[in-house]
Amino acid sequence: MKVAILILVFLLGCQTKEKDIPVQANEVEQIIKKFELTETVKGITNFNLKADKAMLYRDKTIVYGVVLNFYKTGTPYAMLFSDSGMLITATNDMEAMGNVKVIGEEGTELETKLLKWVNAEGKIKTMDKVVITTKDKKRIQGSDFESDPGLTHIKLKKTYGYSE
Repeated sequence: MKVAILILVFLLGCQTKEKDIPVQANEVEQIIKKFELTETVKGITNFNLKADKAMLYRDKTIVYGVVLNFYKTGTPYAMLFSDSGMLITATNDMEAMGNVKVIGEEGTELETKLLKWVNAEGKIKTMDKVVITTKDKKRIQGSDFESDPGLTHIKLKKTYGYSE
């Protein structure tokens, strides 16, 4: 009887409570439907990210069904759409993936498969193939792309095609 009590005390003392287990960086902490994140500086909105679903990890957030509105002096001026994305928590940098489309402030559109938003620089970038369509329907194809989100200061290091 004493042995059974000692074994029971030992087993109970060795149990780890779920709240005492640290969450690993690769484990989902929360899943949120209808996710929304707004970044502001001194009360002025820089961007607003909406997603159908978000999976929050310690250091990143994976989002699905992405709509990202970019703001200039508190006014929306460009939009990004993608199937999914990954937001880095510490920097608010984002990588948009799958059917990425950006609509710039003057009606220029960008399409690609992968696009990075570098928050500190205020730039969107990709090494992948892009198709840029201007408001007057001219199409430029290339890669190694960089621009502001409004698509007014485009740098395209490699071009493959142009059509009117």
